[in-house]
Amino acid sequence: MAKKVTKKTVTKKTGTQKKVATRKRTAAKKSTKSAIAATSVSEAQVRVRAYEIFCSGRNASNPDADWLQAEQELTVELRP
Repeated sequence: MAKKVTKKTVTKKTGTQKKVATRKRTAAKKSTKSAIAATSVSEAQVRVRAYEIFCSGRNASNPDADWLQAEQELTVELRP
């Protein structure tokens, strides 16, 4: 049984079109990385803040609650 062959339309990009497309992708990657970096909190920051909360005694010595509260506080501080 013979397979049906279909033709695909291929558009060729000129040299300048390729450069522009590459620049756009690179810019998009950089802006995404910087947005993630600006809104993410490092584990070390959370650890320090959780320890401060623990020392204050606010969550009755519940380390999980301290950690979650620290993450929440630090994330809210980074929001624009």
